Amino acid sequence: MSKQTAMSLSRSLAVLLTLPCAAFFQAQAQTLSPATWPDRPLRLIAPVSPGGGGDFSARLLAKSLAASLRQPVVVDNRPGGGGVLGTALAAQAPADGYTVLWVSGSHAISAAFERNLPYDPLKSFDPVALFAKLPFILVVSPTLNVSTLPELIARLRANPGKLNYASSGIGSISHVGLEMLKLMAKVDMVNVNFKGAAPSIAALLSGEVQMAMLGPLSVKPQIANGRLRALAVSTAKRSPALPGVPTFAESGVPGYDIASWYGMVAPRGAPRAAIERLNAAINAAADEPAVREALAEEGAELVKGTPQAFDAFLRAQVAQFVALRGKVDLQLR
Repeated sequence: MSKQTAMSLSRSLAVLLTLPCAAFFQAQAQTLSPATWPDRPLRLIAPVSPGGGGDFSARLLAKSLAASLRQPVVVDNRPGGGGVLGTALAAQAPADGYTVLWVSGSHAISAAFERNLPYDPLKSFDPVALFAKLPFILVVSPTLNVSTLPELIARLRANPGKLNYASSGIGSISHVGLEMLKLMAKVDMVNVNFKGAAPSIAALLSGEVQMAMLGPLSVKPQIANGRLRALAVSTAKRSPALPGVPTFAESGVPGYDIASWYGMVAPRGAPRAAIERLNAAINAAADEPAVREALAEEGAELVKGTPQAFDAFLRAQVAQFVALRGKVDLQLR
């Protein structure tokens, strides 16, 4: 046997010997004991800008989880691209249970509309828990001098393509929600992308854009002080957070109904023990009076359930937007 052949066989044998070890350690990760996890801080990637409703909810839950799991839970804000940038980062993270992702309705929208995502919204992640469902509020600058949705629609029809709206990026709820209004009310307006709720509000207040659809928590202070005007709630029912604001359906756009939600997923292959422990801690957080009271300001409906229930919910959400895709795809591109 030549020296070169012997070296080649040696390398092949070394590779073969490492395979059972790799499989062993992967199996160990998958069968991690709840008693040993977590033993270090967790990273919660939030693909939203600081200061908005999604960030507030993520930090509220992180505080509860830290107390329950007895480890720090660090919120890592990674806004941009309607949530795509932060989500891609999470998809590439180690599947060890120590990095998790805060997801919202935009996660399901991107699964339906985006063609070249650097991850698969369903296949790249394991569902952990659905946490809350919540409405969005259509707000306008008072400089528009409109007080109702019918008045805004009339203004848009008289000025096609001349008014702007803020969104958190292509495929975000704030984007798709107003594209739905364009379709259903037969109006035209221009989308201007921002990295989340806070910069969208700043653009509204400065006059760069004239309208936006945002979470109640983000806009309630500006509505209260008269700097923004609320016209309609995105869901089929009025929001307890702003009970005086009518729904789109009540305002002349029948059938309009879109809601956001918050939940948690982990990179695909995360240990089941970690997922089950996180799911239990999130369900427990939903029962905490302080959490419920804080999210009531956002008009949120807290939800409790299993990872399997969240998986079914995610798939139903994707199916809803896939059905919508054929009707609004031209507006989205």
